[in-house]
Amino acid sequence: MIVNESLLRQSVCKQFSLEELDGGDYLIHTDMYFDDGDELHIVLKTEGGMMLSDEGHTMMWLSYDGFKITPARERILNRIIGQNNVSFEDGRITADVKTVDDFGSSLSSMVQAVMQVADLRRLSHANVASTFVEDILAAFLSSSLKDRCQIKKRIPSKTGDVIEPDVYIESELPVLVFGVNNTEKAKEVFINLMFVRDSGYRYRTVVVIDDDADVPAKDCRRLINTADRPILGKDDVVSITEEFISA
Repeated sequence: MIVNESLLRQSVCKQFSLEELDGGDYLIHTDMYFDDGDELHIVLKTEGGMMLSDEGHTMMWLSYDGFKITPARERILNRIIGQNNVSFEDGRITADVKTVDDFGSSLSSMVQAVMQVADLRRLSHANVASTFVEDILAAFLSSSLKDRCQIKKRIPSKTGDVIEPDVYIESELPVLVFGVNNTEKAKEVFINLMFVRDSGYRYRTVVVIDDDADVPAKDCRRLINTADRPILGKDDVVSITEEFISA
């Protein structure tokens, strides 16, 4: 397929240029760069239609720095792919271009996805793990329980201590949900569980432990033995909590 660059330009405001490659494909120069100065590698493939592809370059670029896709980073990667309406398969990020008029939006989505995936390199393990609690909060706030939830509610106890659950769920017996994604949070939650026990009030506690994080086994056991309902992993946290509330 012969590509008319002027027609493509009409669908996108950003300046770019096309460099024809062997086989009828085109390297797109977007004037966008990774933080080390390398230009984004995006190719317009034309066999049987039009498709944008990074040809695996983004993941290869990440690997130069010893970067590894952990389960937590993989979840963030999948979220980036879904939010930008692109695809990811065999290490390649791609975006279909159905018509010339769609080229601008497809290229914009592709550039944004590539840049966001590249930014995964900046995330330390601690920063990646921190999204675990944020994901729990988001899950409850988008669920049928949302009108009964309060985030980061501070609850005074009769002993003068303050209990700080990540999610407070209004119920006949209120439910306090705590997320645990590292050693420090494990110790903090255990202290909160002790405050709950000595509070003089009746609460039920749910502790959600990130099974991908490096939480010491002894801390996990202590939380599991103390919480009313321990949960490993956040995937079904809302449904499990709903069952716990109705039990």
